[in-house]
Amino acid sequence: MVQRVAVIGAGPSGLTSVKECLDEGLEPTCFESSDD
Repeated sequence: MVQRVAVIGAGPSGLTSVKECLDEGLEPTCFESSDD
C-alpha cells in the first residue's frame, strides 16, 4: 500500500520535501496558496 503525504507550500523546503518523499517511495501531494 502506498502512503500518501501532504506537503504544504511549494517553496524550496516544500519542493525538497516532495523529492525526499518520492525517493522514499511515498506519494506526495503539494499544496500552494493562490490569489484566485
